[in-house]
This record gives sequence, C-alpha cells and structure tokens, in this order.
Amino acid sequence: MKTLKKIVIVLLILLAIPLIVALFVPNESTSEGQVVINKPKQEVFDYIKYVKNQDNFGKWQLSDPDMTTTEEGEDGTVGFKYSWDSKELGKGAQVITNIVEGERMESDMFFYDFDDTPNPAYFTVEEQTPDQTLVKWGISWDTPYPWNIMSLFFNMDNDFNEGLQKLKEIVEAQESPVDDKAFVINYYGETFDNLKKNTAGLTQDQMHFKPSEESWSISQCLEHIILTENMIFGMIQETMEMPENPERKAEIKFSDKEIMAMVIDRSEKYKAPEMLITKGKYEDWKTAMEDFSAQRNEILSFIKDTPTEDLRNHISDSPSGASDAYQSLLFLAGHTARHTLQIEEIKTNSNFPE
Repeated sequence: MKTLKKIVIVLLILLAIPLIVALFVPNESTSEGQVVINKPKQEVFDYIKYVKNQDNFGKWQLSDPDMTTTEEGEDGTVGFKYSWDSKELGKGAQVITNIVEGERMESDMFFYDFDDTPNPAYFTVEEQTPDQTLVKWGISWDTPYPWNIMSLFFNMDNDFNEGLQKLKEIVEAQESPVDDKAFVINYYGETFDNLKKNTAGLTQDQMHFKPSEESWSISQCLEHIILTENMIFGMIQETMEMPENPERKAEIKFSDKEIMAMVIDRSEKYKAPEMLITKGKYEDWKTAMEDFSAQRNEILSFIKDTPTEDLRNHISDSPSGASDAYQSLLFLAGHTARHTLQIEEIKTNSNFPE
C-alpha cells in the first residue's frame, strides 16, 4: 500500500511539474525568420504583399502539392482571404488586415482544426542599401494555460527561415522591372557624355577633317545632331498636343530595345533629308556642345515634367512604323549615339590631323 501511495505521489508530482512550469510561460508565443535579399526594397515588397506568392516559397504550402485553395477579394489588398484545405496541414485561412505600402504587410492566420482565433502574422521590409533589403516574416499566437508550455518545445523559426531562403532565390532570380523615366533620362545623360568625350579638345582642323569627299566632318555631324534633335523634338511636342490614342498600341511592332538597336546600327546607311544635310558651321567643339547642352536641357525638362503613361498613350507614325512618344524620345537619343559612332570612325582615320 505504501508503495502504491508513493507511486501516486510521484505521478502527481510529475503531473504538477509541467502545470507549475506553465504558470511561468507566457501565453503569447512568437516565431520569426529573416533574410537579406539583394534587390531593392520596393521590388521585394511588390512580391511578398501577394499572399498567393507564398505558395512558391512557404515551407508548409510546398509540403502539400495537393492542397486545395479558394480566394475571396483582390490579392495584395486589405480584406483578401486565402483559404486552404489540406490532408497535411488541415483547414485554415489567411486574411490581409493591413498594408503599409513598401514597408509592411499584416494578416490574420486561422487554423480551424484548433479554433477560430486569429493569429497575427506579418512581413516587413527594411532597406539596408539601395540594392539590399532585410525581410522579416513572423507570426504570434496565444495558447491557453496549460497548453502554453508546448511553446518551450515548439518553434517555427526554422520554417520561416527556410521559406525566406526560397523567397530570396526567387526574387533575386527574377528580372527587375525597368523604371522607364529613369531609363530614358540616364540614356540621354549617357549619350551626352559620350558625345562630349569624343569631341572635347578637338582643333579646328580636326573639326573640319573629312575622310573623303562624300564623308561628313565632325563639325557636320555635330550640326546634324543638333538640327535633328530640334526637329524631332518639335514633332514629339506636336504629338503630345494631340488627343491620346492608346487604341493604336497594337500597331507598334518594335520594342524599346529593338528601336534603340536599329538606330545605332551603322551597317544600315540612310540618306539624311536635304534640310538636315549640313555644311559644318562649328569651328570649335565648345560652341557646338554649348548649343547641344541647351537643347538637351529643354528636352530633359520635358521628359521630367511629362508622365510616362502620357508618353506611352500618344502613338504616331514614324519611318519604322507606329511608335509611341516614349520610343520617339529613345530614337532621338539613339540618333546622337549613332553619329557619335560616326565621329569615332572619323577620328580613327589614318589621315586624321594630329
């Protein structure tokens, strides 16, 4: 009998120990993972704010390819609900509750096999450098006494970290979207700098040197570039004064990259219109570059002040077919690049003045 009492006492003590320990364990538990992704913050956020994208990197979602899902609302916006039914994971749902654009996405997670209590989850992004982003992904939940003791043995940090490593692979592998306005402004800066570099310090003899009777001099090239930019820019301005005609977008046959490649391809020769065949009025490179710079500043102000969408919605006809105003601006800068290549060719001629 004494032995039985001892056994009962031991069992009671064993049962009491976790109950006592649970008194000192917080009811709220949190798991979190983090990773640094080598992409700009906004680009990372634009991926993680969509709940359905978690199917591509979440450890739990990937664990059951046969999981059935349903959606309510618009993904990436507050109120969107994503529900699942899985033999591996049970039934649950995730509802977006708050979005701080470019900073944070919050949601409530429901695990219906346990109860209907919402469990707050979150993604945050923090810029480390312009091309590096710290991402945190976590969840918190309340567990009633005495089951809260299980949090001492159960932790999802590794699951979040594993998912974030997969997220890192996906986002770093995808091609970054192009900022059209920044791209065209940079292209204008690049073509300006390259032209200046290839003409700086040229003497009068070098400015007027012609490799052959039929060839142009560098002075003629510079004058032609400036006249052409002035003419085509005027045409672009006229196009922008017309009503938008986005219905013609389907007529555009060439991409931005194709237009840029075509205009600088000097294997294809074109005869300039009579009005743009110049005699070479510039005696020195500084005067030419001053005129060119003043004109470029006007064009750049126009680009900065005009929404890219407006440029894309104005389509006109060009020698290569229909193109939008943005593409015409690319063509214009590319035309300078084309004749800068011509200037480089002139300078490599064996008879070019020293």
